[in-house]
Amino acid sequence: MPKPIILHLGDPIAYNHTLYDGPFSSRFTIIRNEDLTRDSFIEALKTNKYGPITALFRPHFASGNEMTPWDPHLISLLPPSVKIFASAGAGYDTVSIPSLTSRGIYYTNGAGASDEAVADTTL
Repeated sequence: MPKPIILHLGDPIAYNHTLYDGPFSSRFTIIRNEDLTRDSFIEALKTNKYGPITALFRPHFASGNEMTPWDPHLISLLPPSVKIFASAGAGYDTVSIPSLTSRGIYYTNGAGASDEAVADTTL
């Protein structure tokens, strides 16, 4: 059985290489997005360039945003095989959650990951 395909959006990971290069990479086929504008990304989706991707993975909140907004039009072009969109950062204002939900796609983000550090800085 082929491994599920993950489309990696944005910069390479900066931390936890042992997990990424080991169990994560051995369990999934990871493809890096090469289409760094919204128009080229839309064209890639229309031509099924990345195949039956199972997940979108954006490990940095500051990169991988070239195709935003993730509006109903863009989400409608995702292959039906997509089941999860895992994104760094706490926000989701550039993503149409109702559109993802209507397609059965879960959205996860890093909300809460930096709460303690932000609170310490504020104090």
